[in-house]
Amino acid sequence: MSGVKRDYKSERRYIAAQGPRKNTLADFIKMIWQENIECIIMFTNLVENGKNKCAKYWPDKEKSVNIGKCTLSHLEETAYAFYTVRMFSFQKKDSHDIRIITQFHYTAWPDHSTPEEIGLVQFQRTVTKRYESGAPLLVHCSAGVGRTGTFIALDSLLEQGKEMGRINVFEFVKQMREDRMSMVQTLEQYVFLHKALLCGFQERDTILSEYDLSTKASFLLNDTAPLNQQHLYKDFKFLETIIPVYEDEYKEEALKTENRSKNGDMDILPVSEYRPFLASFVKGRNGYINAVIFPSYTAAAGLIMTQSPLPDTEVDLWRLCVDHQVGAIVVLNDIDEDNNWLPARGENRSCPPYLITARKTGTNIGGVSQSSLLILRDGETQNITAFQVCSRNDDGVIKLAEMVLEKEKEFKLTSVVISKDGAGAAGVFCVLHNALQQLRMDGEVDIFTIVRQLHTRRPEAIANLEEYRKCYQLVSRSVSMNETYANV
Repeated sequence: MSGVKRDYKSERRYIAAQGPRKNTLADFIKMIWQENIECIIMFTNLVENGKNKCAKYWPDKEKSVNIGKCTLSHLEETAYAFYTVRMFSFQKKDSHDIRIITQFHYTAWPDHSTPEEIGLVQFQRTVTKRYESGAPLLVHCSAGVGRTGTFIALDSLLEQGKEMGRINVFEFVKQMREDRMSMVQTLEQYVFLHKALLCGFQERDTILSEYDLSTKASFLLNDTAPLNQQHLYKDFKFLETIIPVYEDEYKEEALKTENRSKNGDMDILPVSEYRPFLASFVKGRNGYINAVIFPSYTAAAGLIMTQSPLPDTEVDLWRLCVDHQVGAIVVLNDIDEDNNWLPARGENRSCPPYLITARKTGTNIGGVSQSSLLILRDGETQNITAFQVCSRNDDGVIKLAEMVLEKEKEFKLTSVVISKDGAGAAGVFCVLHNALQQLRMDGEVDIFTIVRQLHTRRPEAIANLEEYRKCYQLVSRSVSMNETYANV
């Protein structure tokens, strides 16, 4: 079942549909052809909580599939942290016409809940940039009303607000329900819609294209206007006004009596919602560690930020690495910091019930030390690459980010990023990592939005203008260095 949806101008912009089932696949594909669909927006995974939610109507990469009278061929696929973009060619058997369809598949909408506002707003922005008005947008989830209606309302009302300066959420949802019952299905989705709209209207024009990044970054970093009129200053001051404030109830695990001594700084505590849970059993230890999961540009759990281990929490770091299948440890040292919890090359370190072995091989490049570790417990082993660099060595930090990105090209990788407090230097590195990843994948970078997303997980990161400037400096420096090498 499907229904045509109007935007705020009452123009025929959307087709809201339920996800196809096996017995409706041919009808679904027929509708795509008949309505000249060029863009599909999908808001369900094929299976959620063990239940089939939607039939797969596209082939695997570089494969083709025949459905009804049409042939779909999978041309390319790009996976991001919260969504995947696929491109298909589409041909009807009795036609020589070949159409190209882009599918935007949002994969991070939790069942019976709502996603992060900033993640969905970023997704909507991506769709808007790629979609050319003309053919209607085909939007579907499983039933085609809840998530589907929420996105249609978000997309249309953001456009209306930016064009007209005002919106009426209640009236728009009411209008949608005249076309299709139960659009924006739950109270939670209706509240979420308001939060996502606020997040969308708080966006700023902060995207830098790779083609003029060096020029624009140089202007921002060398702005000679009075401080309160400088672009970076104004952006950071705005960020300060929208940083989430988490009351103690959101950090109750960190504040429990048995966990207080595990925090290096009681002003930097993890929000329970974003904290990785430790499951490996070690006598006398619970599931707590002062750490937060932060998405990379391509993986929802790509980075884990944590403090340098305390004498009593070293074992929890190794539990974290094992439980979350960590492939790399990134250590950002203070000048006077002694990481005696990391064994030197060719040596072992006992941290019961774990034995950490450092292989004799390794490298030292541009101030970055790289070594291979083996974590052993009860006959089970795990390999991890450990990187170390002084956090004040800008070229070294850039080199380290590039080394991690190169390693991520080989396989999916979760990296633990460690600095003394788990916020300052770790936060700058995570922003640099994601910015360079975005630049490589999409040819643009939005440091403002990356920092904003970081603040939802670790509000204490990028805590001052100097750290915010440092993010721009490192990205600009990385681009300049690569341009220099390319011209040699």
